[in-house]
Amino acid sequence: MKESFSILKKHINVSHETLEKLVIYFELLSFWQKKMNLVSNSSLQYAETRHFLDSAQLYVFCKNLNGNIIDFGSGAGFPGAVLSILGVRKIFLIESNKKKCKFLAILRKETNCNFNIINARIENVEFLDPSLIVSRALTSTKNLLLFSINHMLKSKNIESKKDAIKNIPNLLFLKGKKFKKELNEVPKHLYIKFHTFPSITSAESRILLYNKNIL
Repeated sequence: MKESFSILKKHINVSHETLEKLVIYFELLSFWQKKMNLVSNSSLQYAETRHFLDSAQLYVFCKNLNGNIIDFGSGAGFPGAVLSILGVRKIFLIESNKKKCKFLAILRKETNCNFNIINARIENVEFLDPSLIVSRALTSTKNLLLFSINHMLKSKNIESKKDAIKNIPNLLFLKGKKFKKELNEVPKHLYIKFHTFPSITSAESRILLYNKNIL
């Protein structure tokens, strides 16, 4: 049964309580997918690997982080809500779609999680003093960097774009088979160099990490 999360359990050490919350998540996702487009219909039957395990593999990179974490374009909660269920604290899920935020609110209540939901476009979000910005399947690496820099510019302690780049937080992005092309498109003057890690769920995909000290 997909609800047992047998594949995920082979890769991620989860407690019985956490597993129960993931099962509730999957059941809610399946129910609400019939009412709104949370994920692609074709991916729902592979949700354990395509969405849950894909998100959960990021936990090792942020489990020891104490500061705020921002999930840009969280959608149906991947990866932010999954990370919250696994134990990540102080996480903010940014999503502009009201219906998806409604789903996230139901998910938060039913799983008794404490992630924050912000229904707004990324560029309109007030400064959240992030230690980590995470994103999955939203936009290109270049655009995610620009979103991150613009968010840092909202800090009262940062006066220029140069300062924003210098003080950019840790970045953690899940990328597909075009990751090399996207990395080549990152402007050289930003001096942002990513470390790449293999993805559990796809041989062609990579986890991009900026600032290795969060390991």
